[in-house]
Amino acid sequence: MVCLYCNSKTRVINSRPQKRNNQIWRRRQCLSCRAVFTTHEGIDLSSLLIVEIGTKPQPFLVDKLFTEVLLAVQEHKNCYEVAREATSTIVAKLLKTPGKPVYDTKQISQITAQVLKRLDRRAWLRYIAEHPSVAQKRL
Repeated sequence: MVCLYCNSKTRVINSRPQKRNNQIWRRRQCLSCRAVFTTHEGIDLSSLLIVEIGTKPQPFLVDKLFTEVLLAVQEHKNCYEVAREATSTIVAKLLKTPGKPVYDTKQISQITAQVLKRLDRRAWLRYIAEHPSVAQKRL
């Protein structure tokens, strides 16, 4: 990685795994200007998970999922934080699902609805109102 300030090489001076977010936290120091900054390194989900829309495979976009969750939890005082945590939980459940990393939109919607139901009943109801295919299957 290069320094944010002078574009020189950096070295890692501290590193810690973050199991909840499936990331690695690293403290880096520039070899030239001695600046110190933090990075969070994680998996690129768009290359790991595939979504089948009809018969066409597309990369998984966590931002799209976050937007859907944010719309469901918009009544919360700290809705962005709640949506971020719920999205992380949903992604973790997707990664733990056995089999190939290919999902159809119904599977993702069902897992999202399950997480939202445990989190907040109003958010869950708002989500299934927007996704009628999930409402047909009993959760």
